[in-house]
Amino acid sequence: MTIKMFKMKQKGLYELLMDNGNTYSFYEEVILKYELLLSKEIDNKQLPILIKENKKYECYYKALARLNRKAEAKNSLVRYLLGKEYNDEDIEFTIEKLEKQGYLNDSNYASSYVNNKVLTTSWGKGKIKKQLLQKGVSEEDSINALELYSKDIELEKLVKRINKKISSNHDKSNKMLKLKLERDLIGEGFSKELINKALSEAEFNDDREIAKRIYERLVAKLGRKYEGKELVYKVKQKMILLGFDVSD
Repeated sequence: MTIKMFKMKQKGLYELLMDNGNTYSFYEEVILKYELLLSKEIDNKQLPILIKENKKYECYYKALARLNRKAEAKNSLVRYLLGKEYNDEDIEFTIEKLEKQGYLNDSNYASSYVNNKVLTTSWGKGKIKKQLLQKGVSEEDSINALELYSKDIELEKLVKRINKKISSNHDKSNKMLKLKLERDLIGEGFSKELINKALSEAEFNDDREIAKRIYERLVAKLGRKYEGKELVYKVKQKMILLGFDVSD
């Protein structure tokens, strides 16, 4: 077959019109490697080789476009390409090429990810590490990147978050608020040791005003069903369950 004419379809990809009316799309790298525009010929034996080679570059450019939209860890990118039904050979070629070009580096990706999460979230180290591992970053790269997140910064985030919750608390005893904070903060990836330290440094309000409001609310609610000593007992019982001191 003789190449009759060619035109660019998109950056790096060309469409070749053959003298038999067939058209084939090949990436620039394939065209240059096999000197197609010099020979202007493609024989039937060469065509499967060109198509196979071109598939590798299709995979490569698909991955590059993905990385241009957002940074990826290597294993995450591999999963994406497998989902696009590229074979192992094409993916291996792509990953090796991207790594050589510096577009794919798990160590740099992990460091960038940690920096971003420290600046934009209130997550602790544990949650950030969990996310990195889920994205396919190795344990070693995750741990190294997390060295950027110092305990001082983590503690500062904790204290700010705790103080914010304290200032907006209108219905919980200090005891119950501390339990809720501890549960929530563990879920956000902070260590129990650091949480306890932050809680000890936080300034909790005297919750007697809250206790007074809750007591009055309970009296009004339970007073529809109980009265006298039974009402007092039921209210105190509920107050104890809510973490308020009713010893007075």
